[in-house]
Amino acid sequence: MKIGFFTDRYYPQVDGVAVSVELFAKELIKLGHEVVIFAPQSADKKQTDPAYVVRFRSFPSIWYEDHRDTMPFTPAIIKQVRSHKLDIVHIHTPAQIGLLGMRIAKEDNIPVVSTHHTDIDQYVRVYKKMMIGVLLGILVAPALMKATDKYKEILPYLKPNRSIKTWNRKLILESIGIFYQNCDAVIAPSLKMVESLKDYGNFDNVHILPTGIDLQELDIKTDFKPRRYYQIDSDGPLLLFVGRLGKEKNIQLIIRSMPKILESSPGAKLLIVGDGPYSEELKELAEATGVRQNIVFTGMLNRAKTFACFKTSDIFCFASLTDTQGLVLNEAAIVSKPIVFLDPEISPLAEDKVTGILAKNSVSSFAAACIKLIGNKDLATDYGKKAKSIAMTITIDKQAKKLLKIYSDIV
Repeated sequence: MKIGFFTDRYYPQVDGVAVSVELFAKELIKLGHEVVIFAPQSADKKQTDPAYVVRFRSFPSIWYEDHRDTMPFTPAIIKQVRSHKLDIVHIHTPAQIGLLGMRIAKEDNIPVVSTHHTDIDQYVRVYKKMMIGVLLGILVAPALMKATDKYKEILPYLKPNRSIKTWNRKLILESIGIFYQNCDAVIAPSLKMVESLKDYGNFDNVHILPTGIDLQELDIKTDFKPRRYYQIDSDGPLLLFVGRLGKEKNIQLIIRSMPKILESSPGAKLLIVGDGPYSEELKELAEATGVRQNIVFTGMLNRAKTFACFKTSDIFCFASLTDTQGLVLNEAAIVSKPIVFLDPEISPLAEDKVTGILAKNSVSSFAAACIKLIGNKDLATDYGKKAKSIAMTITIDKQAKKLLKIYSDIV
């Protein structure tokens, strides 16, 4: 089977979409299928890609930080994509490259699948400028997809509402809903995203399919010793966050919880692995809160070093309310780490009193959950073991086979 992944988010950008695309692509190739990833050109001209990646010229987005925009609708690009003679079009983002995939799928009568990775409605509330890009996309999308009949469905929602907030939300839900209605199947990576889809419309062919973890990553060799390198006591409590440093990740709650945690465990440290547009603000918050000396910002680390951080930590902290599946929860769970989290619908690994502790979105609640796990090592160990047992049921080899079943059914 020849499968085309169309995504506006891909490496070297590191986020849930990029990771999911890469994991599924590699596993489908292992299973004997041909995969082509269509993605924006990296800002780094020296970026080297696997043979299965096709890049389109891109430029920095003015709507969304750390994003690349493209205009891949030239006859040459459309001819290039068609030359691959795809059996399946799988869209991972409903932006420019996603629209290209939809257009080719509809014109050439190719079955099309879309994964609802991102709740755009929620993201626009955090990144206000995104709404301008969304509005522009709504206006030009039907023309780009050669589906001008869709303007009849969209035009009624372009009339401004008395409440700008209500109008924005209605525009997003209706336009993205129309996009998904043109798909033969829609994939939601979590129960949370199934619920989110209900706001966008009623869809007949929805599948829950979390992205699994590649167990081979656990075997990557490294001499990196995080506690030694960052001068952290070998027996001191170590909290960990891994991910993009964006405002929407709510890392600020973890930092604000540190003073209370330190009152109970003065030797506790917080390791923040990753980078992003909100990194400087987080460092300033750590200074203002008086806990900068107890927090280590590592910046971006490669996969081997990142897993070394997972293995040496005691508790994984995840305060995001906007994530759609929290792939880092898989990584924490597979090395038997208990989790403190806010959203029980984000992943099968987020189960209160089973894999960790469900906290409220408050400093006192989040800190209390961390303090409880620090003070009760047997409980933390038990939660970690249960997390690993669940993670083993959704490894990427198992999930890729489920994805192939979805493809086969619609073909």
